[in-house]
Amino acid sequence: MQKPRARSSPEYLSSRRWTAEQAGQALAALDRSGLTLTAFAIREGLDPQRLGRWRRQLATAAPPVFEEVVPGAPAATADQGAATWAERERFEVVLVSGRVVRVPESFDVGALRRLLAIVEEVRPC
Repeated sequence: MQKPRARSSPEYLSSRRWTAEQAGQALAALDRSGLTLTAFAIREGLDPQRLGRWRRQLATAAPPVFEEVVPGAPAATADQGAATWAERERFEVVLVSGRVVRVPESFDVGALRRLLAIVEEVRPC
């Protein structure tokens, strides 16, 4: 009977001090896991505060990217023919957290502001 192959552990698990790249790898693994920050840290044997500090540091280090929205310009989709009218007549807001909010072309500005304020406060479960 063959021994199970040892899974190579990520570099961030063995490093005493992280580079920004290693911290990014750890945070990407956290996002993929679907776990809370604390649950992920416990599972991986990491300090939850370390993950939280790096999350804040990397979030502030990367400037937001803006894309010009041109009213009336068709949205570029992979399969334009399959997209419904409602899907073509909207835009997306990508938040710092990585969440995407899809907004119809006609929207209430006040409602959108309230929604974005709530979404940015909510932490993943």
